[in-house]
Amino acid sequence: MRHLSIAVLFVCFSLPGLAQTTDDFLFIHQSVGKNWLDQSLSDALAAKDYIDERNDSYYGTDVPYDLGRPDSLTFEGDQPGDHTNMNHWIRWFNDYLGNVKVFGCADGVNRIVMFKSCYLINKMYADGDLPGDPHSGQLVLTNFAAVFHRFPGATPELYTREGYEYWPLDEVFATNPDTLFIFVTLPPRRAGDGTTADMAARGRTFCNWVKGQWVSDYNAALPNHKNVAVFDLFDVLANPADHPTAPNLLRDEYCRTDPADVHPNDYANAVLTYEFATKPGNFLDTAWAAFTGGGEGEGEGEGEGEGEGEGEGEGEGEGEGEGEGEG
Repeated sequence: MRHLSIAVLFVCFSLPGLAQTTDDFLFIHQSVGKNWLDQSLSDALAAKDYIDERNDSYYGTDVPYDLGRPDSLTFEGDQPGDHTNMNHWIRWFNDYLGNVKVFGCADGVNRIVMFKSCYLINKMYADGDLPGDPHSGQLVLTNFAAVFHRFPGATPELYTREGYEYWPLDEVFATNPDTLFIFVTLPPRRAGDGTTADMAARGRTFCNWVKGQWVSDYNAALPNHKNVAVFDLFDVLANPADHPTAPNLLRDEYCRTDPADVHPNDYANAVLTYEFATKPGNFLDTAWAAFTGGGEGEGEGEGEGEGEGEGEGEGEGEGEGEGEGEG
């Protein structure tokens, strides 16, 4: 069992009048994120004058848990960095947030916290029924949505795990206006990897909902926060919903030569960096300007998106397990 780190937990709370001398950036990711960083994103972030340090949580990263919370992402010999499935984010931001804010920082805090799940979980086999289950590892659309928002009909028990109360991400982020939270949408799957058309469509439906209705509702409720943004990686890299042969799957030009490798290629990573961090009016500059009061921005992802918004759907179907592994 790791030792509980408590010295820095005060950063969970906003301290009016306390000037930040440095602003750092933390990216919680796995292999798709690492490839993106190594190809071009790391250099682009280093060039930002509003980012002092870039920190990372990757496979094997041990992030201490917060005072009074469980070490919920350390199990079966794994560390928190090994877990980025959708149902893990509610644990990350309820059980570890105080230490996430300072993880890797030589000084200052991580004013920007970006997080992304593995492509393996972008294989939802059912729509499910609202209010969903935020703790379930089943790859069901409404379960994914319940991590971000508490829908009508959700009982207190639904947001309780092993005796601890949990809050969906929008409620957590609302109480942490000093941090800019960026969710990167799911990487698209690749044609021929066993992903059905319905699974691929659900991926787009979820990404459209989280960058559209979820962000819009959050901003409408908290118009002065501007501390939530969604970068729609899925829409940048996926075929449109009306593609004749591979709708909502990774575009051919972004596929690696190995047909078994679902990771986006270097060209895809370069395009992502351009959209996210280097083109005029790029996503990150716009989100940071809105967050710090330097400009307007709704915090939505790149691209207009295709397909329909999130709905109740039908049926639970047979359960698939969590999508662990590289992604």
